[in-house]
Amino acid sequence: MRAESARTTARTGHAALSKRIEAVQRWLCAIYRLELPLEASRFLMDAECARALLPRGGPRSGVLLCEEGEELWLGLYLDPRDHQDTGTLVEETSHLLCLAWHALQERRVSKLCLELQAEVDRYALARATGGDPLDHFERFRWLPNADPAARERYRTSHRAAYRYCRGLSRRFPRRADMPGLLAELRAFYRVGTHRKLHVALD
Repeated sequence: MRAESARTTARTGHAALSKRIEAVQRWLCAIYRLELPLEASRFLMDAECARALLPRGGPRSGVLLCEEGEELWLGLYLDPRDHQDTGTLVEETSHLLCLAWHALQERRVSKLCLELQAEVDRYALARATGGDPLDHFERFRWLPNADPAARERYRTSHRAAYRYCRGLSRRFPRRADMPGLLAELRAFYRVGTHRKLHVALD
């Protein structure tokens, strides 16, 4: 009975997590007008199995990427401790969608671009759903044990995104400004890393 109960709980938890990922995808695709022939929730994989494929010290939640010739394999994994963390859920779903969009466009994308876009996505989703869009910038915490290169990437993306999103809040402060805000966000999504940094830090 206990084993059956555990399996039932696991299935229920997986279904609930899938629904949350689906909701995030719907919002982000609507905000950016993305037409993606995929369901992010179907890329969900067991976090323990995913981490076994990563170098030691890899992130506890993230996106797994493997290239074989011209094929790109993606997996989304979320540690059980992060299932209720909306920020992690949005960030990792954002990474998956951004990788898929760039692959379909046959465009390269850097890790810095993924991190920067995920920060902006969290802002955009909060604006669209009536949350505090700058809250996650102000409650920012460094990941423990991040290597120097990753820490510098996070620091750069965080600084650039915070500056850009504060500028958006100044230029489009009201609910009535949403059409202009969405036009700006959609244009930003479609430019490359260097242009993104230039726009964000301008």
